[in-house]
Amino acid sequence: MSEIDELNKQIEMKRKEMYAVYEKDPTDPNLLKLSQSLDKLLNQLDQMLKKS
Repeated sequence: MSEIDELNKQIEMKRKEMYAVYEKDPTDPNLLKLSQSLDKLLNQLDQMLKKS
């Protein structure tokens, strides 16, 4: 599996985790951390794709 595929997998898992937390409690303070973590992964993917 390529790095990009692995990163896409991590992004999808993080996104699902964030949605699950949001559906359970939209005011959960962990949502901000999950969102920031997802943003970081998306930025990494963007950088990888720009290099390709």
